[in-house]
Amino acid sequence: MKRIITLLFCALVCLSVTAASKKPKSFVVNTEKLGKEVMGYAGTTPVEIHVVDGKIDKIVALPNSETPSFFEKVQASPIFTALVGKTVKEASEVQLDAVSGATWSSKAVIENIRLGLKEAAKKAK
Repeated sequence: MKRIITLLFCALVCLSVTAASKKPKSFVVNTEKLGKEVMGYAGTTPVEIHVVDGKIDKIVALPNSETPSFFEKVQASPIFTALVGKTVKEASEVQLDAVSGATWSSKAVIENIRLGLKEAAKKAK
């Protein structure tokens, strides 16, 4: 009986150590705090970067104060889709272009994405 209890204890310890040492496969980086100093035309432009199995799954714009018609141009541009499917490292090396007619907003979004990818690289290690 003592041997069975010892084996069960060892199995539980091994499982918890293995689970604790695994890297997160999926996580979300929110740039509301990371990019609080990054300003678009009318304020901050935070995003969420969703990482699944080490690759960018999607980038989502969070609520902001930008002029809707200008921000729609940013959302319709490749800024939010160009990095999908890339690893965090690959995405970090991509040069995103600002959107003509929504330059301040798009540059702020690009900077938030850059900050988010930097944070995602830490989490992916």
